[in-house]
Amino acid sequence: MSSPISVGDLIFIIQLGSQIYEKCFTKAEAADQKYLQFGEEIRSFSKALEQLQKVLQHVDEERHMRPWLPYDTAQVRSTLKPLPDLTGDFVKTLKACEKLLSDNSKFRHNAAGFVDNVRWWLAVENEVELLKERIRFHTTKILLITKPVEIQLLSDLRKDIWDVKKIVEEIRSIVDPNAEPNVSHRRCPSVHLPSVPQELDRRFLTAFGSRSGGAIDVKYFPLKEGFDALVYHFGESTVNIPPEYLNRRTPELTQYLNLVKCRWILQKLMESSFFVYDSLWGRCIEDIEKNVLREYRRFDSGQLFSPNIDVIARLQEHCFSIWIDDHGTEVVPTLTDERPSEEKLLEIALPKSQNNRKPLLVVFRKSDHELRLVHTTRDDQNEMFYEAESHEIDLQFTRFIPLYAVPDSVSSTSTNNVLFCNRYGQGEKAYSLERLEDVHNLQQAVTGYKVGVDLATVSWATFKTTESGKGRVQIWRAKALPRMGIADDTNGRAQSPIAGLPRQGTSLSSFTFAESIAATAKGSLIYGASGPAVFFNKPELPVVVIYTIFRDRWTFLRFELDEKVYINLQSCFCRDCDAKRPCKRIIIESKGKLRVERHCADARDGINTWDLALLRKPSHPSADKTLSFFVIKRVVFTFASPEDKLEFQTMFKNAQTLRRLDEKEYLTATSKR
Repeated sequence: MSSPISVGDLIFIIQLGSQIYEKCFTKAEAADQKYLQFGEEIRSFSKALEQLQKVLQHVDEERHMRPWLPYDTAQVRSTLKPLPDLTGDFVKTLKACEKLLSDNSKFRHNAAGFVDNVRWWLAVENEVELLKERIRFHTTKILLITKPVEIQLLSDLRKDIWDVKKIVEEIRSIVDPNAEPNVSHRRCPSVHLPSVPQELDRRFLTAFGSRSGGAIDVKYFPLKEGFDALVYHFGESTVNIPPEYLNRRTPELTQYLNLVKCRWILQKLMESSFFVYDSLWGRCIEDIEKNVLREYRRFDSGQLFSPNIDVIARLQEHCFSIWIDDHGTEVVPTLTDERPSEEKLLEIALPKSQNNRKPLLVVFRKSDHELRLVHTTRDDQNEMFYEAESHEIDLQFTRFIPLYAVPDSVSSTSTNNVLFCNRYGQGEKAYSLERLEDVHNLQQAVTGYKVGVDLATVSWATFKTTESGKGRVQIWRAKALPRMGIADDTNGRAQSPIAGLPRQGTSLSSFTFAESIAATAKGSLIYGASGPAVFFNKPELPVVVIYTIFRDRWTFLRFELDEKVYINLQSCFCRDCDAKRPCKRIIIESKGKLRVERHCADARDGINTWDLALLRKPSHPSADKTLSFFVIKRVVFTFASPEDKLEFQTMFKNAQTLRRLDEKEYLTATSKR
């Protein structure tokens, strides 16, 4: 059983509640209404605890006013020992509230730096409602037991006084044998409530047995769970009908049933072998018993009319349930937990800070254009230290700046930095990553393309034009980043659209066939009037992307590798090279025309408009605003080393081979229609 609660414990908990309210609510002048309602629940909870604290202090003062009485701290602890079971673990609930608030509330500051708005994350609305109910339930129970706690403690005090009087009487009887002894005042008998109708009693017993599996005899009716059920069902009974409410004199069936249920639970609690009449449990249960009797008297006085018992007895089973679900052990999701409709994509370890703290970046996908980034920090030397902040990214409005790919920059070879900012170039959020692989994964989450090869320090030029420059070259393949825990064993290739399909001759209208296609990356299962159907996505072409400076502006150059584009091995001047001077050049040509997209950053705002998200899939709504084209016959790449040349050449060939396989399987699947 839990340890008893002291005055010092209550003071600490009250201070914690006040700190939460002060920190998260008092400055929220333009906050969401649900956010403010949550704050009022915490405030009411703290007020209820203050009343309980005053009771304990009052009893303590009364005891100190009688110094001749023995101050038995063990007796006080024994009296208060059931208190945590009566109230529930409100400390755990309050700390869960503090964590949820600090993790999920976002404060906005005005120009002067003051908080003037709080936005509540919609993703945690269910958790908020759960905690609100738990806080409200704790508050109700604390208010109900406060008076019985005071009565029981004062009763113990009076018992001590009576023990002293008894000693005095014994001495008095020795001195004066003819003296008449005083008579002890016994506690008044319990109030008398109406009996529970037999047909309802059977239903309640059945509900009790269904929870316990029939293994627990009703004479061992548990006090803690029974008290929780009693408080809950009383709150759902006719007590919700105010005396002045005269429009409907007959309560709802479930309201009256809950009142009878309270009568049944009271009877079983008092018959339980765990029940002790002269105890804190007894005082609290007796106090609720009086409240239940007060509700019954409303029917005796004609203020309310009783519903037909035969009708109530035919209600569904769940209406007769005794026990309530205990949410006290449920863990409130943290920012790094996956929310409904989210997919957890990445956990990226960031470089350690100077004080050896471990930062972590967690990436979630909310939709095809929305991400949620969570930046957490832990300290190996201090387990209690934990910081977390969450940022929601809408890639239609948020820019992704690839600082790691800045041409002719020393930092681009020594750091792996990326930057998020809004469409005005403000609100910058930079991340320095440890590995280039982490950069590629984050970039894939943003763009929907997997980086096959990434080579820095590459010179590029076009024939018969004066266009040339230096920068970074990558080959991309269209592939959405999979959810964490799902193995990516396709080597950058989209899963086959006909993997696992039935044998030749199976109709596309077959539900099993449609499901098997829809489970792949190329097929989507849709439902129409005639049953399931499959929508196929045509495989995307791989692309080459050049990060460069073009006419003094940060620029992306992009062209697709269709079936007409190839590497001309006869035109790269390898014949003019030897072992001492190996060839580092590649010439890419097209049998038709090579159409190159050009996305240039704004000349005034500079690098903060060098937005790689413009190249993302699905298409960015603002991509056309920065887009221009030029058509060439060939482009020349000169790499930093022969090894870089070979790596690019190999990936170029693999990308086109995989794309041809995807195309073939796509045509095979669609031909079955």
